[in-house]
Amino acid sequence: MNDTTDTAAVIPPLSPPLVPPTPGRLFADCVLLGLTAWGGFMALLAQAQERFVKQRQWLGEKEFLDLIALVTMLPGPQAVNAIAVMGHRVAGWAGFAAALAGIMLPGFAIIVALWAGYAYLSGYPDVLRAVTVGVLPPLAMILGQAAFNQAKKATPGRKEKTLAAVTCVLLLVMPSWGSPVYVLALGAVASCVFWPAPKRVDQAPGRHLKPLEMLLCFAPIGLAVFQLVPALLPEALVAKVGLVFAGMGTTLFGGGLVMVPLLEGLIVGKLGWLDHAGFSAGLAASQLTPGPILSIATFTGMQAAGLAGALAATLGIYLPTALIAVGANGVADRLKGSRLFQHAMIGVRCAVVGLIAGAAISLLLKMPFHAHAWQSVALACAAWVLVWRFKQPPYVSLPVGAALAWLVI
Repeated sequence: MNDTTDTAAVIPPLSPPLVPPTPGRLFADCVLLGLTAWGGFMALLAQAQERFVKQRQWLGEKEFLDLIALVTMLPGPQAVNAIAVMGHRVAGWAGFAAALAGIMLPGFAIIVALWAGYAYLSGYPDVLRAVTVGVLPPLAMILGQAAFNQAKKATPGRKEKTLAAVTCVLLLVMPSWGSPVYVLALGAVASCVFWPAPKRVDQAPGRHLKPLEMLLCFAPIGLAVFQLVPALLPEALVAKVGLVFAGMGTTLFGGGLVMVPLLEGLIVGKLGWLDHAGFSAGLAASQLTPGPILSIATFTGMQAAGLAGALAATLGIYLPTALIAVGANGVADRLKGSRLFQHAMIGVRCAVVGLIAGAAISLLLKMPFHAHAWQSVALACAAWVLVWRFKQPPYVSLPVGAALAWLVI
């Protein structure tokens, strides 16, 4: 056999799709993913890859991996953005709407039901207190484990680890609603100043944005002003809820866990829609659902403005960044080749690790150590054993934590 045979000639072409990618099938498949994808955004992406690449054959393997690479460079919930862009690629805007609605719907319904249970428990203050205290240690351990896992890739050297530690400390000593945004910006600036620029990668020039793509990329980014300047928010409560989460999503780099300190600072500290106990309950509820962790937005919207608020918060946190991802899809190669962007992202990734670690510590500090010292220590130790030692998922560790708190406090 000739060794110089063209490689492309011996690679078998992709088989035609077993079924056409209609909006109805996209919606049904994404609802199923939203009901079964336990384990965070990577579990959701892995199941999406199995269904849409291997079973449905709507995308090629490389095309799907390129899609994941794109969304990791953009703000917002990465797995949801990837699924929305995939829907747009295979079935146009109807596919985009079907995929986005399908992946959001299960978490929305489950969170509304969990909120109703939380509201019911308000008539039983002792039980509610045990629940809100008992979920704190498992939540802190889940966040700590996420920070540890991200640090293995994002902070390989001493400088990166130092920057992550500094951002963690800054988050704890500056409990302002805007601190997470400022910390992320500090990480970007620090890497551009103290790290060498990434090597230039020679590649074919990417095409320019089309007018619609440019509009999709930059118009939703303007919503970030509501995260940075809450005084500009309207008075109408439902609109305010939607715009708060839309602004938050467009400043969210590094996955849903980064939103924990952002949400606590703005929703609890600045706007007062939740107290700290309600925030802990909402975070626990988001961990008890399959699919995206950002379901905590739905819980907050439900608490602040009822069902309309829940819907506004859900659309706000998911829709703008999904549109940004569709717009950026056409120029992904140009974005990946930007040395300035890649340079800044070195520090942003370090800051993300620090933010998640700081959020874990802040949750532990909410434990009632002053009134129940040994009980709080025992609960923290039990959570460490469950989450770190035995790798129990949230739907096991959180109920166990609440039950233990009810027994000892």
